[in-house]
Amino acid sequence: MRFVRFFESPSSAEQSLRLIADFQHLKAWDESVVEVEPLQETFGLGAAYRVLVNFNGRMIPMRYEVTSYVPGHSAVLRGVADKATAIDRIEVTPNATGCQVRYDAEIRMAFPYSLFDWVMALGFKTTVDRAVAGLSRFLTAHHGLGDEAAEPAVRQNLAGSE
Repeated sequence: MRFVRFFESPSSAEQSLRLIADFQHLKAWDESVVEVEPLQETFGLGAAYRVLVNFNGRMIPMRYEVTSYVPGHSAVLRGVADKATAIDRIEVTPNATGCQVRYDAEIRMAFPYSLFDWVMALGFKTTVDRAVAGLSRFLTAHHGLGDEAAEPAVRQNLAGSE
């Protein structure tokens, strides 16, 4: 199952991507998320998170990891649960009013659950649409709070992984 959504953010591409890809903020914009625990002190490539998701009343523990991060351009996070894998691809493109965000959420169910993708897609669509609406509100609320505050931790972690 794949869900691609586009929306505008009033914040810069750098700030928007940083706020989206650092999943310590996930609970603030995705109402299906019950809790998030960052597994590192700094954000960047390789940062990992324990996430507890409520999907239709079922609590699903997941482990997410930032598998790609290009500041101000794109990020990929991979989430793994017992019966599914989620791949979140985020791309930001600067524009005159901030940036355009492309959020691509791919959910791969394990066999035999994958046989019911078409039914499960209905529930996931609603979850994705609500999360994207929440994300748009979150980015608007954080507009203008400053790119600089996020940058030192990103540089520090990226420099340490070279």
